[in-house]
Amino acid sequence: MFKSSNACKWLHCVFTRIGFKALGGCLLLWSVLPPALAIQIQRIEGDVFVSGDIVANDDLKLRAEFDTAPVKRLILVNSRGGHLTASLNIARWLATRPVTTLVVGPCLSACSLIFMAGKERMYATGFEPRLTVIGIHGPSLPQTGQLLPERAGEMLAFYKERMGEKYDAQLLHTALYEMKDATGFVLVREISRNQAKDRITLHCPTAGTPRWRCTEYPRLDAFTLGLVTNIETVSLQLPDSMRPRMP
Repeated sequence: MFKSSNACKWLHCVFTRIGFKALGGCLLLWSVLPPALAIQIQRIEGDVFVSGDIVANDDLKLRAEFDTAPVKRLILVNSRGGHLTASLNIARWLATRPVTTLVVGPCLSACSLIFMAGKERMYATGFEPRLTVIGIHGPSLPQTGQLLPERAGEMLAFYKERMGEKYDAQLLHTALYEMKDATGFVLVREISRNQAKDRITLHCPTAGTPRWRCTEYPRLDAFTLGLVTNIETVSLQLPDSMRPRMP
């Protein structure tokens, strides 16, 4: 499994690094987003929405949903990631299907693997532009935050396959192997709805790294890196249960 061992640190890392100003600190940030405690699946015709943490056997749960009727789009909403094996199983299986994947809000850790499995990949509306971000980092144990670099190779191979000729070996090595702890991320933000200064790719090795000490990659964005296949943001309506809520 790989995800931040502390939800507050995860939120601090994501939102402070992308410029979101939280007047009430971590508690306010957490209240803005629905709790991501377990995978939630909801279908609207050919769209399947998935939100929450990925746990063991969620690959079987998602495949069962796909078996009920054809799926055109898989929309990943506000996910911190989760179980590495289940996520890789989903990603490898999904990559064999002609499905478009969309990101709404944060899509971190294991979520980014599933997103990369889409034949077409795009950001979508539903959350504020600065809150819609793909976060890539190496695996760690969820309870202790212990880093597991020995398993990062599986992830690296999948990213490389899906990014194709746009694959950036240096950046992916940085994301997967140069974390100081489990809260470190390479953050790749939405393109079309953000100004140029707000869509710069960042590497923050820990959640506590000041913004000015995060490494900027101003010439790399989600499209030039091969994360998305189209720079335009897709307009869609989220199910009520997955919409961001304010306190």
